[in-house]
Amino acid sequence: MSELKPVEPVTLVTDLILAIEGFLFALFLIFYWTKKVNKKDKPTLMWIGGFLSVGFFALFGALSHGTEYVMISEILWPPTMVFGGISFIFFVAGTMIYQKEENYGKMLLIPVVLVLIYLIVGFLINWPFFIWVLLLLVCSVLIYFYAFKAKKENKLLSRYLFWGLTIIIIAGIVQGIGGIIGYRTYFGPNNQYLFTPHNDIFHIIAMVGLLIFFVGFRRELFRKSV
Repeated sequence: MSELKPVEPVTLVTDLILAIEGFLFALFLIFYWTKKVNKKDKPTLMWIGGFLSVGFFALFGALSHGTEYVMISEILWPPTMVFGGISFIFFVAGTMIYQKEENYGKMLLIPVVLVLIYLIVGFLINWPFFIWVLLLLVCSVLIYFYAFKAKKENKLLSRYLFWGLTIIIIAGIVQGIGGIIGYRTYFGPNNQYLFTPHNDIFHIIAMVGLLIFFVGFRRELFRKSV
């Protein structure tokens, strides 16, 4: 008999909502991008990739939290972490291209190297969650750096990058604290977790941060439209 684990129904639902949000934002940006006269808008392509990755990140996470079989959860966990890491790499790359530094082409080696290190280390040590947290922190520093540079140049997107990222970091802090506390509520005959605050609240707060990102990216697209 396969080893069983508790099912997390609320986490399953919030993860699925987060996945739908990511996919919808990607589709909306694709729609807006196709309406542009100039299709060579590389930042938008990066942000589309970011939202698609968030969608798959949350989808695999939902399936992992929603199954009672340990083996299935273990199979789903690596792609969850892969897409979780790639999502922020896309956002970093999009922000770098958006800023259009004089040597931004060379600077794009930074996210490329980061994702390679992340994938290699994750594979070697079996994808512990903390490596995603470390990658999130590094990517956050990079996005903040370019957001502040954009603010000095009075660029529209800067405040959306700043506030969206800040809210996502708050979500991460909430998740980290909740994970340390380890509080869960139980229900049902199969010892299921009805509510796991560190995941469920994280998903809800992260949705707000992603919404701010999307609004900023959409406004930037409209501004550039001809």
